[in-house]
Amino acid sequence: MKKSIKTASTIISLVSVFVLSACRNTESNPETKSLYKQGLEVVQLMNEMIHSEEYINATATDNLKITVQELADGNYSTPKAVYSVSVSDKELAKLIEFKESDNISDNLKSFISSKLCNALINQINIMGGTENLAVASLCTAGKTFVNENAGENIIYLYTYNNTAPIAVTFITGDNNSVSANGTFIMYDEFNCNSADEIKNSFNHITVEVTEIKPEK
Repeated sequence: MKKSIKTASTIISLVSVFVLSACRNTESNPETKSLYKQGLEVVQLMNEMIHSEEYINATATDNLKITVQELADGNYSTPKAVYSVSVSDKELAKLIEFKESDNISDNLKSFISSKLCNALINQINIMGGTENLAVASLCTAGKTFVNENAGENIIYLYTYNNTAPIAVTFITGDNNSVSANGTFIMYDEFNCNSADEIKNSFNHITVEVTEIKPEK
C-alpha cells in the first residue's frame, strides 16, 4: 500500500513539473507568439518527457518503455514540414449524429465539437493498436495561453524524418484563451509526406490541409 502511494505521489509530482514548465512558457508576451511557435514548445515538452528516465520508469510498463525509447531515438529538434488541418463543424458532426429531436443546446454542441477535434487524433492512434494508444496517451503534453489572433479550432501537424509525427490541437476558449494539446501519431499507415497524403489519411471525414512556412 505504501509503495502504491509513493508511486502515485511520484507520478503526480512529475506531471506537475511538466505542467508548471508549460505555464512558465506562457508568461512572456504570449499574445505575440504564433500558433506555430506555441506548437513547437509543446513538441519540445513532449521531447523532454520521452527522454526523462524518471518519468518513464514511474509511468510505463516494460513493454511500453521499448516503444517510448523508439520515439526518444527520433530527432524532434526541427520539423521536416508543418501542416494545418482544419475540420468544419459539419464534418465533426458526422462522428456523432445529432437528431432534430435531441434536446441539446448550441453551447453543448460547440463543446462536443471541441472534444471531437481532440478525439480525431485518438481515433487514428486506436488503429495503431492498444500499446501504441497507451504510449501516445502517456506522452501527451499541453499548455494554455492567450492569443488574440487565434480563430477556429485547428490542428497543426509537425512531421519529422524517420520518426512519428506530432499533432498539436488548438482549441479556442473565452477571453482569447487557447488550449494546446500535443499527441504522437502512433499509426504507421498514417501518411504525412504531403498535404494530399494527410487528407487521405483522414479517410473517414473531409479535412482541409495547408502546409505552413517555417518560422524563425
